[in-house]
Amino acid sequence: MPRKLKLSPLQGDLLLMLEEAGSETLGSALATLKPEDLEVFNRQVEKLIELGLIRREDFKGETELVLTERGAKAVRT
Repeated sequence: MPRKLKLSPLQGDLLLMLEEAGSETLGSALATLKPEDLEVFNRQVEKLIELGLIRREDFKGETELVLTERGAKAVRT
């Protein structure tokens, strides 16, 4: 049985946002989620990347956050 992930509210919100959109630019994610602390936001994004739930891609000079298949499954459970 898969282990349930413990995500912060910010991480959960980011995954839900990416589930709806598929991908978002980093700037759009910041504007939508309005994190209080940018450093904390960056650490939480890095943790999601380490877990394989999202990935970072460069697209036309902008950084995009993209939901992975594993991330999509995590949102559904």
